[in-house]
Amino acid sequence: MNEAAFGFMCKINDFIPASRVWWMLMDVTRPDSDSSASIASVGTAQPPVEDFEVKVPERLGGTTHARVVGPEGAPLVIAVGGISANRFVCGRGDGKPGWWAGLIGTGDVIDPAVTRVLGIDFIADDSGRRAPSTREQAEAIVAALDHLGLERAHALIGASYGGMIGLCLAQYYPDRLERLVAISAADAPHPAATASRELQRRVVALGIESGTKNEALAIARGMGMMSYRTAPEFEQRFEGGLEGEDVLGRTEPGDYLRARGEAFQKVMTPERFLSLSASIDRHRSDPEDIRTPTLLIGAETDQLVYASQLEALAQRLAGPVELHILSSIYGHDMFLKEAARMGELIKPFLDAEAFGEPRLL
Repeated sequence: MNEAAFGFMCKINDFIPASRVWWMLMDVTRPDSDSSASIASVGTAQPPVEDFEVKVPERLGGTTHARVVGPEGAPLVIAVGGISANRFVCGRGDGKPGWWAGLIGTGDVIDPAVTRVLGIDFIADDSGRRAPSTREQAEAIVAALDHLGLERAHALIGASYGGMIGLCLAQYYPDRLERLVAISAADAPHPAATASRELQRRVVALGIESGTKNEALAIARGMGMMSYRTAPEFEQRFEGGLEGEDVLGRTEPGDYLRARGEAFQKVMTPERFLSLSASIDRHRSDPEDIRTPTLLIGAETDQLVYASQLEALAQRLAGPVELHILSSIYGHDMFLKEAARMGELIKPFLDAEAFGEPRLL
């Protein structure tokens, strides 16, 4: 453990009782070794797949869809991500990887050849007028477990919005979950993040009213990308500044944001965006009621879920907790851009046979 990591460990242990800490570590540099190959289990046959409907409140569509991939009887892991994530976490069966490749997929830490993986489409109001709560999303997951005839999932791995849902599942349905991994997710939204999302929703609402809703959605996505990623990454990738006197002239970073906005339109409607974006800001969970063993992972550069929020959450959780605050140029999107790195932390947590005693990496 380097000096900086040791200093952070001491700081954390000052305010969290050792009896509740499994381990906590500040990573200030990315590990040089790549252990993903050694900890992955690779299967040869295609794992079984089941798609099924899940009943949800009528005001939110009445049904949603889920998919489970992997051998029946294997430990079940629920995987949920940001608001654009869906049930195809292991892919659509067309040979292309799913949305969390590098963590979940053939040869990854969570390999559907030996682990059952559950993905679900988030419930939302497709009219864009209502926002479901993260507790209602957790209830949809419980309904999916009921369909599968499972009393408990081995784990839920949730990032961003999915981590918020995981916290609600652990709070309100503790008997349905053995352990929780929450990446870049806190018990409540940060005021600065709420302000940013409200501006995005206003842009989209204005676009709907003016007949330019798709362009508005693309702009809102670009605004969101500026909070998902970091200034150092933009400095590495793009040249700043505007050529010429045209006030709407194109720029390098602007073109990147346009491209991300156009891609977002393929997976999200403006109305669904309003519903799910507002759902993030409805999120609340009570850490004192969460006793499920929990792994928290965050980025020190995250501009949506700040490291200080995760430190406070770790202090308040009632059960065993492990906290990692990582250095990453990718900020909030670290869970996608460095998925294999997430796996290096998640694997030992999922494999642990007991919790409650401090452990240092």
